Amino acid sequence: MRKISKMSFAAIIVLFIVVLLVNIGLVSAHEHDFTEIKQLIDSGTACNQLADEQLEAIGDYYMEQIHPGEAHELMDNMMGGEGSASLKQVHINMAKRLYCNEES
Repeated sequence: MRKISKMSFAAIIVLFIVVLLVNIGLVSAHEHDFTEIKQLIDSGTACNQLADEQLEAIGDYYMEQIHPGEAHELMDNMMGGEGSASLKQVHINMAKRLYCNEES
């Protein structure tokens, strides 16, 4: 078996670090900042005062709590993908059920 030279070993370590940093960057890019939505939820605003966009964001927040990170992304893709009308409706329905306590 050939011995790995110090130079090759260093190159492997650098490559590993680069791949790790790229992956961390990709994960961070997919994370949502739910600070404003959490404040909206905490305010207890009545559902009849919320626009569909706010309900969608609240539903997205709840989905992230139930299925965090990559699991949330997979769920979004299974329900139509980012920006689809079907995913928007799923998020609105989640907000109506979990935040507004409405039955479907």
